Amino acid sequence: MECEIAMIGSAVICLPNFLGNLFGTAHVRLEGSELVLQINGQDRRISLADVKAFPQIRKGWFGGTYRFDAGNQSFVLRFLSRKTLPALESAVRSTIMELADTRIQNIYQQFETAAVRQYLRDSRVSALDEDISSLLSLYKPLQAESGCLSAKRLQQLNILSAVQPLSSTANEIRQRFAHKQMSSRKRFFDQVESNPLTEQQRLAVIRNNDRNLVLAAAGTGKTSVIVAKALDLIDTAKAEPKSILILAYNNAAAKELRERLEYRAEQLHIQHDRLPEIQTFHALGRRILIDAGITPSLSRFAEDRLALESWATSWFEQAIQHSERSLKMFIRLLYPAINPFDFKTVQEYEEYVRDNEYRTLKGEQVRGYQELLIANWLYLHCVDYEYEPSYVSKRRISAGFDYRPDFHITGTDIYLEHFGIDRAGNTRPGIDNVKFQNEMVSKRNLHTEVGTTLLETFHYNWVEGTLEDILEQHLTEAGIKLYKRPLDEVLDALKDFGGIAEGVARYLKCLQAIRVEQLSGDEIFSRLNAHNIANADEYTDLLSAFHNAYKDKLLEEERIDFDDMIIRATTSVLTGTYRSHFSHILVDEFQDISRARMDFLNAMIEKGPDPILTVVGDDWQSIYRFSGGKLELTTRFEEHVGSHSLTRLEKTFRYNNSIAHTAGMFVMANPEQYKKEISTHQIVASPQVYLMDDLIDGKPDLQATTRQIVSKILQHSPDASIAVMARYNYLLQDARDYLDEMCRNSNITFWTFHGSKGLEAGHCIIIGLSQGKLGFPNSRKDELVVEALLPSLDPYLHSEERRLFYVAITRAKQKCYLVADAAAPSVFVEELLSPSFEVNIVSERFSEKYRRLHKCPSCTSGYFKKQSGQFGEYYACSSGNACPTKVRICKDCNSPSVDTQTHSVCNNEDCASKLPICPLCGRPLHERAGKYGKFYGCSGYGIPDDRCSYTQTINERHQ
Repeated sequence: MECEIAMIGSAVICLPNFLGNLFGTAHVRLEGSELVLQINGQDRRISLADVKAFPQIRKGWFGGTYRFDAGNQSFVLRFLSRKTLPALESAVRSTIMELADTRIQNIYQQFETAAVRQYLRDSRVSALDEDISSLLSLYKPLQAESGCLSAKRLQQLNILSAVQPLSSTANEIRQRFAHKQMSSRKRFFDQVESNPLTEQQRLAVIRNNDRNLVLAAAGTGKTSVIVAKALDLIDTAKAEPKSILILAYNNAAAKELRERLEYRAEQLHIQHDRLPEIQTFHALGRRILIDAGITPSLSRFAEDRLALESWATSWFEQAIQHSERSLKMFIRLLYPAINPFDFKTVQEYEEYVRDNEYRTLKGEQVRGYQELLIANWLYLHCVDYEYEPSYVSKRRISAGFDYRPDFHITGTDIYLEHFGIDRAGNTRPGIDNVKFQNEMVSKRNLHTEVGTTLLETFHYNWVEGTLEDILEQHLTEAGIKLYKRPLDEVLDALKDFGGIAEGVARYLKCLQAIRVEQLSGDEIFSRLNAHNIANADEYTDLLSAFHNAYKDKLLEEERIDFDDMIIRATTSVLTGTYRSHFSHILVDEFQDISRARMDFLNAMIEKGPDPILTVVGDDWQSIYRFSGGKLELTTRFEEHVGSHSLTRLEKTFRYNNSIAHTAGMFVMANPEQYKKEISTHQIVASPQVYLMDDLIDGKPDLQATTRQIVSKILQHSPDASIAVMARYNYLLQDARDYLDEMCRNSNITFWTFHGSKGLEAGHCIIIGLSQGKLGFPNSRKDELVVEALLPSLDPYLHSEERRLFYVAITRAKQKCYLVADAAAPSVFVEELLSPSFEVNIVSERFSEKYRRLHKCPSCTSGYFKKQSGQFGEYYACSSGNACPTKVRICKDCNSPSVDTQTHSVCNNEDCASKLPICPLCGRPLHERAGKYGKFYGCSGYGIPDDRCSYTQTINERHQ
């Protein structure tokens, strides 16, 4: 039997029917603005303010069904009275209507607070969107019913309807807010800095999303944005000063920011005691540890590099001086094992040989890793040798090159050649197989002819791990006595040529990478293996032992380093021993942030009072990967940090449009970086980036060239600010010493590229733009192990060095002078020769004709440079160890003259002079007279110890 609806006080009650009682259907009653469901004697109250739509009723054979949604739940009540359920539904509907005014007002106020009075945050959109959607589904149908809602509520409902869904209109809402702020805060934006803020700077200040990324190209005023944003928060009372945290990259940057903030605050009449905190990450970490009850004692290693190097040197010496195995491993790992067959092109291989240095235990330089192994094995077994000596007889195997065997066993007629072929007779890329095989045969025949002994080893011996066994076998059979050199002598040799110092320097870089990336032993091996580092297991053992010794030393002294400070501070935040109170966190130089620092920030955000994060940086200026900088946190901000508002600062006040064009076009060649359209305050009509060579009176003299440029600048502008810049300190020291007298009375400074970050000068002179081991860009393969352990790098060739060059060029406010070796220019200089970069090329030596005249034909990237030797001047290839080509100087025009098999031919197409030479030894042929007429004879005929009797008839020569 169905029961009637009942009234108890002001409550409206509907009980279940017979089936409902049987199946335990809830009793439903309406009390005020709440629906009360009574289930098994327990009341569950549901506020009608949470109902998303008007409840629905349905009548069926077995009773009525009542459906409604509230909060995040859906309710379906069955087996209710079919006669009285409509009365309940009517009472509920009336109550929902009575709540309309309050509910619309509340939701509208939420919208106004989140999206009208402040910048709409991503974290607010979803929940607010859901509330608005529920409100509209309830009350939008009432808009057409006269008298149901007040005019004000109808207006609010219309506004909410217009912005729904928020996920689609959020950007438009933010634009309206920004436009309004631009107007209402105009006076502040005009006065907060010495010059009015640009529109982009104002937007960067206004935008207060949960996460905000400000990309600031060089000279676009990123510091102004940080200062203005902090003062705007205080001036508008959006945040208390103590709740604002500004994080700077280092102490110098923190000091600059602090001074700038204080000065600008004073101009705006904001008291200094009402300014936010400015800290470095390390200073903040230290303070957090102290607040968490931990007293951090910083290790001397953290601030005294020499102390760290001394300890590391001592540790390595102790590890190897009493263990032959450890000593041999240290020697073996001193240079990375490079397989020539792994190079894809001959250019790659040549650049590797050119830019990398292999020093034997005797301190001499050899061309490759396998020759290094052979030389060191000979030294360790007390076999005296010469590397690439002149052969006992001056002969040529290939045109233009005197034969020089790889090794000669001193005091014997025994020579050793290491042939670069695999088991199938194949050579590395770029080597003609057939020609190489023929030269091998020619070398063997020459030794047979002259009566010397040739021992042979092969690339495949090294690949198969039998190289040392083959050496021992060959030398023993040749009658050479082998002895193990005493360990103390080997250790002294390592010290003498700088091997220990070089190894310690590299492994300290590895230690820094391991610490900042927080790598375990397995992770070290994984990274080395992923980068195809040979002997990855041995490197892992060595580096793990070194890292453990370092950690043990810190524990022994009860000290921590800077990496510990960040890691422990992060733990304190996450565990709640420190509670963050910062509502706004501003981070400078974000492009160089490490993973550990990002984890630190994330902890502050996760455990903080719902803070807003604003980071300012420039992916084009990310140059501190060696300190753990993880650029992908900037270039893939959405992926790694989250949804955000992006602002680009693209107007620079530092440099002119010429410098902006050249530098911007150069750095944007990398597709992994953000594209920016840089505009400049200064406009010039002609190129202001100059490319010059380093020759004075035809001879290379970098310091004199630098002095000459400085003198010319000072002649035109005696008060000019001048910066001499280089990739490496040693070049700067040489320049400083040379220009010492000029520096006393002039505004001349000296910066490394890294040290120039954040600085500027009217005129910048950039030196050291050459190829080679200490060239630019740095292409040293001996850093492969370090590279594998550092944060991942985008795949674009020389990407970080390219950004470093951009930083260097954009220090110049008026003019930038690039000084390069025209015979061995940096690949960056070669790139800038393209007319599209609009560089003012001052030196004719960079012209196409001059470069073609001096191009070495034996390699891909070398150019001839004039040298002086025992027998006078000659030209040598700039590729150094990668190309041993040396050529004569044409007597007619002084150009390089390249030897063929029968002639030395001038490279100058306007000259094309030809000198006849001996095909056997390469010496000039002289015309002589004999009883059968004139003939050509080798000029080496008169040399007693190495006479060459080659002759040729005049007619034969002219054929």
